[in-house]
Amino acid sequence: MERLVAKNVVVGAGAVGSAAAYHLARRGEPVALVEQFGLGHARGSSHGAARITRHSYADPDYARLMPAAFRSWRELEADAGRSFYVRTGGVSFGPPGVGYVDRVAANLAELDVPHRKMSGADWNDVQPAFALPADYEAVFEPDAGMLAAAKAIEAQVELARRGPDTRILTERPIRRIDLEGERPVVVSDGLSIEAERVILAAGPWTGRLAPGSAAALRPTRQRVLYFRPVNPAPYQVGRFPTFIYMGATEDDAFYGMPEFLAPGMKLGRHGGPDTDPDRQDSTVPDDYVALLRTFLAKHIPGLAGAEIVATETCIYTVAPGERFLVDFHPERRDVIVASPCSGHGFKFSNLVGRVLADMAATGEADPAYAAWTRLP
Repeated sequence: MERLVAKNVVVGAGAVGSAAAYHLARRGEPVALVEQFGLGHARGSSHGAARITRHSYADPDYARLMPAAFRSWRELEADAGRSFYVRTGGVSFGPPGVGYVDRVAANLAELDVPHRKMSGADWNDVQPAFALPADYEAVFEPDAGMLAAAKAIEAQVELARRGPDTRILTERPIRRIDLEGERPVVVSDGLSIEAERVILAAGPWTGRLAPGSAAALRPTRQRVLYFRPVNPAPYQVGRFPTFIYMGATEDDAFYGMPEFLAPGMKLGRHGGPDTDPDRQDSTVPDDYVALLRTFLAKHIPGLAGAEIVATETCIYTVAPGERFLVDFHPERRDVIVASPCSGHGFKFSNLVGRVLADMAATGEADPAYAAWTRLP
């Protein structure tokens, strides 16, 4: 078996792992980034053209982190010499009495982020592509938008390569992390890497490699559809916002965005069935398609009968309460477990990468992120 020695090993080259490698290399740290598949693969959580970004959070802990997240993307754009953020504006809406819109608006006000709260009828007047029930509640944030997800990850990997001592190892499935010795050893087929520090950012496989975290991490399969109406003009960037809908129950939650680096307008339901990440399943059941068309018929009727031009599946790794899990391994502080996602993590991923690099360098967790889930 080939044996390597590395100061920092990052397991997983998705959004979080590539960000951690980028920030470590930016600090002048040696880093080995190890990916079980090829770069940009579609087996996990980070692939796809675009993700929504927004200050509009109902949870104040995450809302308060969004200004720092926006700054971190601007810093990446400066380092990469290109833009990844597109400002479209974003609306959060739902039925009266749910309270979601009120909480979002209160957090935006606390952050002093420009926004406008209105009724469903008022929103329809300013955005005629929508047909919300008149008594719905809505709040519009003009600074919300989209991130060019795949391009950002690609840039993070390329910037990491420019570090003083960076190795990118692909097609290297990690079988275990050996914690018996003085230093952790990352074990793949025919290869072991002895590390001073390990950052485990393996998406839905994280629970297998850090069994102590498995009970707190639940992989679920998500499905998104891309719609293209006969007249796509009203749903393009510059005319159509990103949106988040929250109903009265956990499974009554939908999101969408205008066409951007993909073949149509993107729509999905937030949440899905438990899944085995090793099982490839790209099917989209007919009842799921019907569910999305019913949502559109009620809220954006011009898209209800639109052609579905593409489908996509990915995996959420959900922690209790849809929180993030970022912590040192319970048995030793030279292994950091990172699952900061629960289906809403991409917008934070570059910021999390910096936090992980800091944790690896200092051996301490920043108290600013104490609200994140901790391992028992």
